[in-house]
Formats: sequence, C-alpha cells, structure tokens
Amino acid sequence: MKHMFDRGRSLFTAGAGAALLICTITGHAIAQSTSNAGSAGLLERAARLDVRGVTLEAALSELWQRSGVPLAFSPDLVNGNGSVSCSCADITVREALDSLLLGTGLTYYETSRRIVVRPATGSVRRAQSSQQSPSQIGTLLGYVRAAPDSQPIAGAQIEVSGHAGELRTNRQGQFRMTLPAGAYDLTVRALGFAPRQLSDLPVVAGDTNSVTVFMNVAPLRLQDIVVTPSTYGILREDRVIIPQSLTRQEVQTRPHTGEDIYRAVDRLPGVTTDDISARLTVRGGPNDQVLSILDGLELYEPFHLKDIDGALSIIDVESVNHVELITGGFAAQYGDKLTGVLSMESTTPRPDRTTTTLGLSFMNATFKNQGGFAGGRGTWLASARRGYLDLVLDITNAADGDERISPVYYDVFGKVQYQLSSRHLLSGHVLHAGDKMSLVEDDATELESDWDQSYGWVNWRADFTDALSANTTLSIGRVTRKRLALDPSGYDGEQQLSVEDRSTFNFYGFKQDWSLLVSPRWIVKWGIDLKRGSADYDYFRWRRSLLPNKTNPFAPLWTPQFDTVTVVTSPTGHEAGLYLSHRLRPVDPLTTEIGLRYDYHSHTGDRTVGPRVNAALELGPGTVLRGAWGFFYQSQALQELDAADGDDRFYPAQRAEHRIVGMEHRLRDGTSLRIEAYERRISDPRPEYRSVEPQYEPVWEEGPEDRVRLEPTRGLARGIEVLARRDVGGRFAWSVSYALASAEDEIDGEWVPRPYDQRHTLRLEAAYRPSASWSMSWAWQYHSPWPGTPGGYTLDTLATGDLVFMQFLGRMNSERLPAYHRFDARLSRHFPLGRGRLSVYLDVFNLYDRENAKSFNYRIDGLGGTQFGVVRTTHELLGLLPTVGARWEF
Repeated sequence: MKHMFDRGRSLFTAGAGAALLICTITGHAIAQSTSNAGSAGLLERAARLDVRGVTLEAALSELWQRSGVPLAFSPDLVNGNGSVSCSCADITVREALDSLLLGTGLTYYETSRRIVVRPATGSVRRAQSSQQSPSQIGTLLGYVRAAPDSQPIAGAQIEVSGHAGELRTNRQGQFRMTLPAGAYDLTVRALGFAPRQLSDLPVVAGDTNSVTVFMNVAPLRLQDIVVTPSTYGILREDRVIIPQSLTRQEVQTRPHTGEDIYRAVDRLPGVTTDDISARLTVRGGPNDQVLSILDGLELYEPFHLKDIDGALSIIDVESVNHVELITGGFAAQYGDKLTGVLSMESTTPRPDRTTTTLGLSFMNATFKNQGGFAGGRGTWLASARRGYLDLVLDITNAADGDERISPVYYDVFGKVQYQLSSRHLLSGHVLHAGDKMSLVEDDATELESDWDQSYGWVNWRADFTDALSANTTLSIGRVTRKRLALDPSGYDGEQQLSVEDRSTFNFYGFKQDWSLLVSPRWIVKWGIDLKRGSADYDYFRWRRSLLPNKTNPFAPLWTPQFDTVTVVTSPTGHEAGLYLSHRLRPVDPLTTEIGLRYDYHSHTGDRTVGPRVNAALELGPGTVLRGAWGFFYQSQALQELDAADGDDRFYPAQRAEHRIVGMEHRLRDGTSLRIEAYERRISDPRPEYRSVEPQYEPVWEEGPEDRVRLEPTRGLARGIEVLARRDVGGRFAWSVSYALASAEDEIDGEWVPRPYDQRHTLRLEAAYRPSASWSMSWAWQYHSPWPGTPGGYTLDTLATGDLVFMQFLGRMNSERLPAYHRFDARLSRHFPLGRGRLSVYLDVFNLYDRENAKSFNYRIDGLGGTQFGVVRTTHELLGLLPTVGARWEF
C-alpha cells in the first residue's frame, strides 16, 4: 500500500497554497447611531483633510472631496458656527467629524451610501461668543497612557467642559481637537481604568498644545480576577481581564496557515502541532485530553479531514468572538479531562443592523448573515462554509494517472438570542459538520469515508438578583462515521486488506452553573452536569499477510496468514458531574479559589473526587504570582472504544496531578514578562495503540506490523515556560517565548518519550505597522528533535535457499529526528474600495523551504549479490507554502 503521507501533504498544499480570494457583500440597515457608536465602512476611511480657519460648511465639503465619503447636511444647519480647523490628514473620517462637530450641537449617522449630519438631541448650540477668527483657534493634542508602563489606551472617551459631543482615542491612544483659545476641564474614561479629570488645560491660539493623561487600572471585581495560571485569551480586547491575550487584529495580521483558530493557538507556550494536523498537543498531552467547548457545550473531535489527522477545525473563525486556552490547573467547573481547556464563545451580532457576508476562496465558499429583531431585543447569527478541495484536486488528480483523492467538507452554525428581560437571556444554537473522502491510490487501494457531527443546544442565562445568577444548558447531539477500505496490493497480487467500520454516538444532556456573590470578598460557585449517551460499533477487518517459508522446501515460498477482527457492541451509559468552589479574597492582594469535583460514569464504574486549589497574589503594581494544584480525572468515553485495534473494553479513569506556579510582571516600558513552571504526574494511564512509524495513512491503524499496544504504568510531563511581549505605541510589537520541557511514559520499567516530546522550544515574533493601512509580521520557531523509532532490513534465508529482505523495528522512540525550524512572514494592506474596505495579504509558510521531518523512512539500496545497504530518510512535513488572500467588506 502506498503511504498516504505525501498525499496528505499535497492535499493540504493544494488547498492552502492556492491564491485565496474572499469576496464579501455586506448590506446595512440605516444605523441611527450617535458619534460614539461603533461602525465600520465609510466612517473608517482615511480623512485626508487639512484645513485651518474655514467655515464648517467649507470644511465638510472639503472632507467630502478628500475622503470620497458623501456627506449630507443643510448649509443653514452648519452656518453660524464660526471658523474651524482640522489637521486630519492621518486620521479617519469618524475622528475628523468628531473634531469638526465638537461643541456645535451637531452629530451624524451612517447609512449604506452616505454620512448624514443632523442636530444632536438635547444638545446646545455653540454660543456666538465662541465664533472665533482663525487667530483665536488652537489645537489640543492628547495622549492617553496606562500607568505605570505608558501603554497606549485605545477607545478612551474624551469629554471637554462646556462642549457637546464626544471624542475617542485612536489605536495609538491619541486624540486631537480644535478649540477656541482658553482654559478647559478634561474628563477621560476608559474600560478597566479609573476616570481621570484635569482642570484648566490651556489652549493657546494658533498653537498646538500637548497633554499626556496617565490612567490607573481600576480595581477588578472579584469574579474578574484570573486566579488560574496557564490562562491565555485569544481574539480578546480586554487585556485587563485575561492576561497574555491576543487581540483579533494580532491574530489576523500574524502568520498562520489556513485562517484556522486552532493554528493561531499553537503560537502559545506549551502548545505543539505539526504542519498538517490542527490537533493540539498541550504540554505533552494529546488533543483528546483537551476539553473543547463552544458556547458552553463540549464538542467531540471538532475537526474536518480526519482521515489525514484533522487538518482543519469545524469552527469558522469569523463566527468566534472570544477564545480562552487554559494549559493546566483549570478550576473545578471543568471536568473529565487531564490536560487543558479550549473554550470558545461565538460572536454576538449588533441588534441595530443586518449584515450579510459572502466569501469565496479556492478552499471554501462561506456565507454569514447576522442582525437583530424585536426592536433590538433579539439577534441572530447564521454561517455556513463549504470546502471544495475536491474541485481543486480534480485538476491535480488528472495528472496522477490512476490516483484520485476527493475530500469534501462543510459546516453550518446558527444562533438566535432573545432578551426576555433585563435579567434573562435565552439563546438557541445549532452546529453541523460533515466530511466525505474518496481515495484511489496507484496500487488500487480504495477508501470511502463519511463523518458527521450534529449538535443542538439551548442556553438560559439568568440574573435572579444582583448577587445570584445561573446558566442552564440543554443539549442533544449525534456523531457518526463510516469507513470502507480495500487494499488488493499483496506481495503475490492478492487482496490483503478489507475494512468496514461504522459507528454512531448519541447523547443528550443537562448542565447548570450557579454563582452567588455572598460579599465583595466571597463568591460561591456550584453546578451539575448530567449526560445520557449510547454508542453503536460495527467493525470488521480482514487482513491477509504472507509469512516466509523457512522449513519446508516443497511448500510455497510464502504462507498466507489471516487475521480477522470483529467488534459489534452497543454500550450505553450515563454521566454525572458535580462541583462546588469558593472564591475568597481574605486580604486585598490575595485571591484564592478552592474547589471540589465529583464525577461518575456508569459504563466504566468510575467514581472520582478531585480537589483543586488556585491562587493569585499581587506582589506589587504589575506583578502577580499565581499557583495551582489539584487532581484531574478522565474516563474513557463511550465514543472512544479502540474498535479498530480489536479492543472492546472500557478502562478505568486516568488521573493527573497538576502542580503549577507562575509569575507575571509588567515593566515600566510596557514589556510584559511571564514565567511558569509545571509538573503533571499521570497515574493509572490506560493502554493505547500507536504506529511505531507514524505517517498520514487513511487506513494505517489497520495497517502492518508497526501497530503496537502500549501499557504505560505512569506518565510525567514537566517544564518551564518563559514569555516576553511588548507593543511599542501600536506600531511595533514583538514577543519571545522559550520552553524547556519533557513528556514521557514509563513502559516496561523504561521511560519512553511521547510522540511530540521536544526538550527546547523557541519562538520569535515581530510585527510592524508603518501606517494604519499597512502591517507586516514575521515569526520564527525552533524546537529540538522529536523522537523517532530506528529500524532497517535484514537478509533471511527461505527453505529453498532463496534470500528475502525482512524489515525490523527497534526500540520505540529511542532515537531523534532532525531538529525542526521554520520562518513565516505575512504582509497585509487595507484601503477603501467602493463603500467598504479591501484587505489583502500575502502569507508565506516556511519561507526558506526547510525540510522538517515527521518520522523515519527506510529503503534498501542493493549493491549486488548478498551485499546491500539500508538508506534512512524521513517523511517530510510541509515545505514552502505561499498564500495570497483578500477580503472586501462593504
């Protein structure tokens, strides 16, 4: 049978490497928003305006001409406002309008075609005494910074005494306004910071007067303090709440292949993936030990293209608003996993507009529709994605003779929310994903597979009082797979493998989480998680192998041996999880969370109790020490039976003890530092099956002699991770991370490295934004060699005296592959186009085309007679992979 590894690599390359063109069509209802409302499109275009001492009418007309944004206003309305000035060449239309209309009693709103200027309700027109000549006008230029590290604060609200209207800082924390000469009081507010008021700020006629406002972080609520170490936020803007977070802009502008949220996560310390699979290995623990959650519901194997180890996730990144990754020491509310948690929250649409987005690329066709109803009390979100790698690969398949590979995948997500009252929110969610794979190789090996996942759930979020709240989830789901494989390529031309694999997993569940704020220093949380499930397995494998005849010279040279595996079973079971935790703040610098979790699984008989302790201690301004300890259990789930390996038994729960301590510190220049040490001790690990020579083969788990059963007695993962990051004024940013780690299993008295064990990992990233329209970023990573298994060939003598080559494999993972390193780069450009904005990018994966290795490969190099040599090469991962993309939003 021909190995599937190179086919999997070429499949991914053909899809992701094709030029990516995304066409987006957005329709807007009229948004009756004031000047401080968030809006995209016309208001975000470059103003390109620079006027001084002109009438407001002339300034607005000039803004129309310079920016290309149509403005609708009445000359009678804007006359009588005196002279205005605006040095607005490098800011947006929104910021220019905020400056020009400040104190005029006017505001604006955006329609699908133009910006309309109108009187602000309840505002006071500027007094005639404020009609100043150009010589009486000055400019106030301000910078808003976080104390003590001077980081810019974007979106801060600026209010000036005696003037209507509102201004906000840009991404660099800067604001600018033109004012009549005089003295003013300034009020600055920003989310997560204590308000600041400055009195008697002077504005000098004909001059630009600068002021820098430093803001102190506001005390966090007890429920917002992060006590769990190893916590990372993705696609988040609230850096105050989630430490070491990556914003959506950072994720979009940094190098990553496939526009996949799982591939953005692998940039974080402790996370490992290979180039093709999107599955996460977290601190040495495989992906099935990581809890995946979407809007409160656990997802099972949330990947497309599972026949090549899950190359993409089933979650469209554009439908996700927040992601939180916890790589260890998670609280008692999360259960039944040994290693980590990946929690995702879907986007909440704006209720005041309806938006439709259509996307098109060589990999996917996408659709998204979102909006509001019932006067803004309800919102909906619907998205669909269809991959057509099958169509792209049809072109390459035509050149491959008898070979054919045709993968098809799609996913659909929908959500409807309705605000029953100010304290009650009801939402319904559906998610469906499907995959089909058809494969014919040049040796006539055939595979037909069909995978489906369907989920439906309802969430009810209720705040019964200011102190008591609950979140209730009712869910139902179904996961199915069907695989049919045939391999006729035996040594003697006879069929050697036939596989029929059908399985179904059904579940329904009830989950409820409660929170009670007993006092500002004490929160009690408790919850229950109930599930009922059933699974059906119908697995049959017939395999024929040939053994050499070494004893009987009159018998055939090869003796066929037949191996048949049949697993037909329908297990059922129910699960119950209960937890109780107390979050306490005994003194101001210290916050603790002490929890206890109980889990029961009827099909395994597991009854486990796991205590967990987390703590955060503020050592000083910008310095926090965090620690965690606890026992974590994972039972073998109903859908995790190893039927392909002929194992129809469920094993007892595994246990892991987590010990974690870490510290974060922010320097005065804005650099954030984080160092964390962890140890995870695994006891009672269940048996597992591995291929000694791992590669991407769709029927490799039913394949030849290298499939082995391992029975580790214990496991150990430990390491130290260091991360440093800094954003310099929004223009330049960098990060450096290093991890010293090991992940091993004790097997037959020896410690054996796990498949992705890498002792040293170094990642370097840098990003530069020369302007608001351009961004460029680079990423380089290195890790020490993965383990590999040695092997080779020997000559053996048959009964007839003939010589035959026989392959052998050495001790598992006793050698190391070559070291891994690669360099990625991304260039992005944004500019206005029509009524919207066009974003284009060039992403280059593995820029210098490094040949990184997945596993060893051996072949015979004949030298004549009985002389031969064995050549060891490697199965390669992805090489140079450029991707060009564009997104047009309007």
